[in-house]
Amino acid sequence: MKNHTISLLCAVSLLAACAAPATLTTSNAQHDACNAAELKGQFGEAELACVQALRSAEQAGASADILSQRQYNLGRIKRLQGKNAEAEQLYRQALATEEAAQPRSDARVGRRMVELASALAAQGKWQEGTGYLEKVLPLLPKLSPASRTYSAEVLRQYARQLQGSPQAALGNRFDAVAASL
Repeated sequence: MKNHTISLLCAVSLLAACAAPATLTTSNAQHDACNAAELKGQFGEAELACVQALRSAEQAGASADILSQRQYNLGRIKRLQGKNAEAEQLYRQALATEEAAQPRSDARVGRRMVELASALAAQGKWQEGTGYLEKVLPLLPKLSPASRTYSAEVLRQYARQLQGSPQAALGNRFDAVAASL
């Protein structure tokens, strides 16, 4: 009986080891399908593919950088659909995953903070978003050129919102940083 149990455990371990790469391969294919549908403007189809890509990555026990990317991508699709509360939660997950990753990527952390601030702004949560933009300022030079351009747009949006408020000076700072990007 003891040998049978050991053999069974070995077989289960081998199956799990074989299933994880296959599940990750599936996640990668679903990730590609999500991106392709997004490029075509088919956000419903992109959402389904991104959900599947995230679930497959979770089942495969994927690395933090892959999980963060899947969470981020799904959040981006949700934001493009106007589902900003759902996008906010996914960006929070992606940010937490990315901040815990080893090694940590400041560029990915920065992009997730900017996206989170954007989703918060879309819900009228300007004050909370302002905190994320303040934190991201030192990370902005590490972002890709496209991400810096997007960040500048978000900073300008916040700068306009803060005009005439007690945080007008911060709004001016956001505007100056945006101009330098």
